[in-house]
Amino acid sequence: MKIWIIYHTKHGNCERVCEELKSILSGKFDVSSADITKINPEDIANDLPDLLIVGSRIIIGRPDKKVKKFVNKLGSILQNPISKAATIYTHYLKWESNYAKMANLLEDNKIANEILPEILNIKMIKMKGPAEPGQENNINEFAEKVSDFIEK
Repeated sequence: MKIWIIYHTKHGNCERVCEELKSILSGKFDVSSADITKINPEDIANDLPDLLIVGSRIIIGRPDKKVKKFVNKLGSILQNPISKAATIYTHYLKWESNYAKMANLLEDNKIANEILPEILNIKMIKMKGPAEPGQENNINEFAEKVSDFIEK
């Protein structure tokens, strides 16, 4: 099964999390990953995955605008929705009220038929990282949830 992990990163936090998740999932699935500044939505549409994972840093309580723009464009060119999707956030400040915004964006753009309800939420010690201690367990647990989700 094919998984694409896309993200945007400013300080490298979201990239580190997404690449760690990729390394875990690559043992079981065909996984591609890229910063959205290095690919086009057409790259995803032409290599349609079974699962799309979207990673975003949180800026002023909201997902990254570049990620939102990429998802909007992807939604406009997909002929059929991707089977499944999941979301990842990295953040420095508290932002619980915004958990569902990326899932809503994926739904609004008809990106996927089904979205994993659990979100990988990685809190950073400082804006430029590193992650708070113990976050590696969250990545491993999320990888298990993604595996179960894609295989069901």
